[in-house]
Amino acid sequence: MYKLFFISLILLFLTGTLPIPMTRSLRNSITFILLILCGLFSAAQAQHDSTVTVTHKDSLDYYDMNLEQLLKLKGHDLPTELESLVNSLIAVASKKPLSSRESPSIVSLVTAEEIKNSGARDLIDVLRMVPGFDFGVDVEGVVGIGTRGCWAHEGKILLLIDGQEMNEMLYATTQFGNHYPIDQIKRIEIIRGPGSAIYGGYAEYGVINIITKSGADINGISLSALYGQMQNGMGRENLSLAAGKKIKDFEFSITGLAGLGNRSDQVYTDFGGKTFDMAGKSSLNPNNLNIGLSWKGLSFRGIYDSYQTMVGDGYNSVANPPYHQDFNSMLGELKYVWKLSDKITITPRVNYKRQEPWLTPKTDSVPAFNFLAERITGNLTLSYNLNRHINIVAGGEVFNDRAIERDGGLFVDSSKTVSYMNYAGFVQGVLKYPIVNFIFGARYDKNSQYGDALVPRVGLTKKMDRFHFKLLYSQSFRAPAIENINQALSPSGIKPERTEVAELEVGYQLTRKSILTVNIYNISTLNPIVYYVVGNNTDAYINFGHSGTRGVEAEFKTRHEWGYLTANYAFYTSQGNTEVPAYMVPGHSDLLLAFPAHKINLSASINAGKHLSINPSFQYRSESYGYTKNPDSLNPVMPVLARFNQQFFANLFLNYNNLFVKGLSAGLGVYDIFDEKVLYIEPYNGPHAPLPGPSREFILRIRYDFQTGKKE
Repeated sequence: MYKLFFISLILLFLTGTLPIPMTRSLRNSITFILLILCGLFSAAQAQHDSTVTVTHKDSLDYYDMNLEQLLKLKGHDLPTELESLVNSLIAVASKKPLSSRESPSIVSLVTAEEIKNSGARDLIDVLRMVPGFDFGVDVEGVVGIGTRGCWAHEGKILLLIDGQEMNEMLYATTQFGNHYPIDQIKRIEIIRGPGSAIYGGYAEYGVINIITKSGADINGISLSALYGQMQNGMGRENLSLAAGKKIKDFEFSITGLAGLGNRSDQVYTDFGGKTFDMAGKSSLNPNNLNIGLSWKGLSFRGIYDSYQTMVGDGYNSVANPPYHQDFNSMLGELKYVWKLSDKITITPRVNYKRQEPWLTPKTDSVPAFNFLAERITGNLTLSYNLNRHINIVAGGEVFNDRAIERDGGLFVDSSKTVSYMNYAGFVQGVLKYPIVNFIFGARYDKNSQYGDALVPRVGLTKKMDRFHFKLLYSQSFRAPAIENINQALSPSGIKPERTEVAELEVGYQLTRKSILTVNIYNISTLNPIVYYVVGNNTDAYINFGHSGTRGVEAEFKTRHEWGYLTANYAFYTSQGNTEVPAYMVPGHSDLLLAFPAHKINLSASINAGKHLSINPSFQYRSESYGYTKNPDSLNPVMPVLARFNQQFFANLFLNYNNLFVKGLSAGLGVYDIFDEKVLYIEPYNGPHAPLPGPSREFILRIRYDFQTGKKE
């Protein structure tokens, strides 16, 4: 009863229909307080979970027990939903699957349930709620990712979808905003820290590993549709379809996404004062096809991804008229898991990657950009379980990068084609002892163009009943991409940037249904690859100085019969860690451009009946800085540093499962309830003014999962 009372008040406040005069900030605060009270009363109703003394452990490591131990197991309480989540096995941070609490990286796990309940429109909505992650604008309307205060858009965070590398090859960037399909995601495993010792030169600051639903998970057909309406125009119209099944040893899955979208419905103003109304003219149109086939140990994965955009904000000034720009990728993988014995597994793998990034046709005002980039990779990995406590993984990898200029231009060496070879070897050991787990590893890369890189890592981790800790040290590197090499400003060329990261995490399971985790980190990058614009829109790259941040992140999770709640906090400072002028905020040595020092996220899912869930989420961002239009009419094209006020974003999504028939769900929600308006700021002193994001957006989502027979 209390829960329904407070939920009703929240809805009245959010819609503004409660007849009480108040300011917007006061309404925001009261709404926030009502949500907390709702959670507290719900927790009180389940107080028996925390007040009754229990003797059961938080979890058992069944996967590490021998047969004798399993046979002796008697009457152990089943793990709670929270325990199943925090102790689930993940492989993103180590070749051998380990529980997230013992994995040798600072990791986050996002489940399909959380994505569905949140009403997330795209990956930006999902990743914004992860500690430390944020977004900024690059050029030509492209929005990229940052982490822990650092701009990570070009080759510093690796994005994987079902093991396929989505970063484009010319600059190693990823593009966010109504792009990658999220309706068929099974889980997202995230390394919030270095991953180069496993994944190589695109994983310097982090890894986002997206795992879509398998054929057994789909077990039939799934169809979903999403519509979003901003205040001044359509936000998105997306349709997603999936089919899959497992039949004995054969399994297949086919998923597809086709959609239309717009970046914003607001007005963009460049440094020169020219304006561009983005409503209906800032297209973000995704087309994606993902096919998975497997038979016994043999598997194939193929992905086609076409991301069609409309650019009106231009490169360093408003483009009139707007022009088309596409990002096209075809990716394929053939893999065989050959299990020689219970102890030895050999996995050969071949990958092919073909891309046309930043594809731009020539117009009267815009030169053509037409490159084809390809990568062929061969990988051989051996995993050896010496015993239940020791696992060794070792292997080698070779790949060839090739690019062709297809529209009359030339590379810096006056050729139409460039080709680079890369050779790599890697090793990792996991030693599990009663008092501590010891993880060590290293990767060595040698490239025919930019030389070599060796990145070791070591870690100590352990879960002891309710407590766990991680003490980690890693080196990582960012490999120069094709255009980084081609546009090197220095005659000596461009070299990989090197990073050292030290991390400490501690966590404690407060009750069987709640856990608190805190981590601190220090990032130090030597010779970062810095982007400049010289002359008339000419890109240039140079290794310069050092950069980095240090900070703290904390997260609280609780799950009960009434639902769940997650709250996290992230703080960074660049004080003494950064000397790159392009990243720094003049007069504020503790901050970097675009990203706020403090971020607080709160998300919850409240069960309001058997089928209905109410899902609010909130984000607080402290002040940030970026360059914007100069108000001085005598010098209008010289941008000035501007302070952007703190912001408070609130979202609400109502989801109803099994509407009329089993498997049919419908959701209705609103993002940015108080119309704070998202703003993407350029995280370096470059040519682009802040890019407006969407205003308040109302969304409608319908999904139908039709399953045939029982899952195998």
